[in-house]
Formats: sequence, C-alpha cells, structure tokens
Amino acid sequence: MLIFGKKYRVDYCGQKEFFKGAKDKYKEGDEVEVYFHLIATDTSYKFYLDGEEINVGYDEKAGIIVKFTMPPHDVTLSFRQRNVMLGERIEK
Repeated sequence: MLIFGKKYRVDYCGQKEFFKGAKDKYKEGDEVEVYFHLIATDTSYKFYLDGEEINVGYDEKAGIIVKFTMPPHDVTLSFRQRNVMLGERIEK
C-alpha cells in the first residue's frame, strides 16, 4: 500500500504569475524552486517566506531563483520591491 505525503499550500499573495514554475501545493520536504522573472534594473527585491526574509540566487536567463524546503504547513511567499533610483532628498 502506497502512502502519499500530505501536500501544503503556497500563498503567493495574488502574485503567482510573477513566479515561473510555481505550483499551488507541495509535499513536506519538497525542494521548492521558482523563478521571479519580472525584474526591473532600477529596483531591488527582497523575498519572504512566512514573513522571514530568505536568501535568493540569480540566473541571467531565468531571473531571481527562490528556493526553500517545504515545511509541514501552508506557507506564504511574498516579496517587496524598492526603486533604488529614488535617492534621498538633498536639502539645500
């Protein structure tokens, strides 16, 4: 008798289309790897799993590589972006 592991959901905060290869559910222990491909050159990005910042990689062809091991619960994968061209205002 085969027993399949329970799958848990990934909430992409309504932005799943920005993550190439993204699935709605993964089994506990799965190595999740998705690619964020909507990258602006004047913008910095930070990625968060359940509110905690995670390290990401980069591939010139695929974009930002987001990897994590699926825990035994539903998770939220989100990102924040900041325009780096908007410098601090200089007082005269």
